[in-house]
Amino acid sequence: MQPSEITVTRYPEETRAAPVVRAWHDGDAAAWDAFVLGHPRATFFHQTGWKRVLEETFGYEPHYLAAWRDGRVCGVLPLFACRSLRGRRSLYSLPHTVYGGAVGEDRETEEALLAAARGLAVGPIELRNRHAGLLDLPRMEGFVTFEKALPGTVPEVYRTFPKKAREAINQATKRWTLEADFAPDLDTFYDLLAASYLSLGTPVFPKRMFAAIARHFPGATSLLVVRHEGRPVAGVLSVVFRSVMMPLYSGEIPDATRLKANNFKYFRLMEHAVERGLSRFDFGRSRLSNEGVVQFKCNQGFESEPLPYQIDGPGKAGGADPNRGIFRNVRQVWTRLPASVARAIGPRLIRYFP
Repeated sequence: MQPSEITVTRYPEETRAAPVVRAWHDGDAAAWDAFVLGHPRATFFHQTGWKRVLEETFGYEPHYLAAWRDGRVCGVLPLFACRSLRGRRSLYSLPHTVYGGAVGEDRETEEALLAAARGLAVGPIELRNRHAGLLDLPRMEGFVTFEKALPGTVPEVYRTFPKKAREAINQATKRWTLEADFAPDLDTFYDLLAASYLSLGTPVFPKRMFAAIARHFPGATSLLVVRHEGRPVAGVLSVVFRSVMMPLYSGEIPDATRLKANNFKYFRLMEHAVERGLSRFDFGRSRLSNEGVVQFKCNQGFESEPLPYQIDGPGKAGGADPNRGIFRNVRQVWTRLPASVARAIGPRLIRYFP
């Protein structure tokens, strides 16, 4: 959903009191979420349910800050303190999350939130903004996202794909007769995810993370598994926020490329989104250095949009690019680990790469 599609209440400047920032209290959840749902730059991940997902999965130290004015929330900044493998502490908004950052009803509010975050003295602050905010901070380059409008009817979805993507969908449906299962068990999805992450040389997330997402967002979470002759070959976990469908985590077996399973997977997911009455599809973040993924998304009819990530403080909170230098070599070694070893070590290691 575009920011202009949501109406935000405006107050005359002369009637506004100065915002007061305070740390999270459990009793603030309802007011926090109400503000998030009404703010045009807030995202799915600004909701308090995502706070609980990250706490239960990784045990990070939360520093959620809310700005208040005249007894109501006027801005939020969700943060977690995380340590790298070298022991360096940084603040992330948000770790293991594509979007985050400060959202406030005016510049004064966002500056007050940032000042409070600086006072935590934890280290650099990384703000993973979906839309440009009101803070004047250095940009973190190298990340893009992809989003487009969905058609009004299911039959129109197919025609929104470019010619080559439609040919791949035709192969998936006619030659390989792939089928979509929208009610798979979590174990099936996680097996696909773990196999995919191993082939990419990336530590996999703990299974409890996906169980927590489904538990805290029961009406907004869906699982899709693609099957070939009954065998699971690709899967994706998606969430819905406002009227936007967003695939968050996906995995597949090595043979999925030949079967055109990923093309089919996102085609069926978009059809499913239209069936649910949703209006937009957010294909999520990618690093520009991950050229294969960027090209795949463009080939599905999406255009890349630079993400206005920002950083405050010395250093680079996001760490090194995993597609470059020594990290690329480490990833190549990781792909050669036995699957059982990778699944045992990966969930313990991934917490140090927020």
